[in-house]
Amino acid sequence: MLDYFDYEAIYTDEKNVRDAIVNGKNFLFAAQPHGILSFVGMCAAVSKPDDVIQVPTAVASAVLQTPLLKNLMGIFNLVDASAHNLKKILKGGGSVLIYVGGIAELFKSCRTEERLYLKKRKGFIKLALREGVDVVPIYLFGNTSVLSALKHGPLATLSRKLQVSLTLFWGKFYLPIPRDEKILYVVGKPLGLPHIEEPTQEDVDKWHAIYCYEVQKLFEMYKERVPMYKHKKLFVD
Repeated sequence: MLDYFDYEAIYTDEKNVRDAIVNGKNFLFAAQPHGILSFVGMCAAVSKPDDVIQVPTAVASAVLQTPLLKNLMGIFNLVDASAHNLKKILKGGGSVLIYVGGIAELFKSCRTEERLYLKKRKGFIKLALREGVDVVPIYLFGNTSVLSALKHGPLATLSRKLQVSLTLFWGKFYLPIPRDEKILYVVGKPLGLPHIEEPTQEDVDKWHAIYCYEVQKLFEMYKERVPMYKHKKLFVD
């Protein structure tokens, strides 16, 4: 898989994050964009299968309840993405990776532009502030370009409702095979969130804006390393 995609990973603050996890600190890793399948995320998992910074990935409960998907993706340590379960993991001292924009991003991006579903996604920031957990942004270059999706019709509507990729998709030779392109996994630096047991809306908005800025900065800093992204523009919806 790593050779097929010409996979590359960049950890901008790897030593500090690694040391922090070893010393008992937990993080909320926030990844974007989603894509039909997170091939970038899967490559990251298989490239360092025994690494200390490997954390469970939160997915929609429908994925965990669908036999084929559950069996196919089970090797990637998936957990339920419900607010209750995320809170339980963080309270227990664990770290977790979430896909902030979810399936909504699948139907927004295309080969020529990248769109993040982010403006209304603030719950993860509120959760992190309440639990005193820092947020680490991750950008997944290639997740939305190695496969193209049918954005309209009943399957697309069902996908949005269930938060599972059930729509028609295609890639290489117009077959359901991902395009063998360069993909890039970039892990940013922790944002430095404080612990606020009862964050105000102003607190949430402030740190959400910082997250949005850092995500856009990662995109602009590293897009030149991926041929398909050199001329892509990023939009935050």
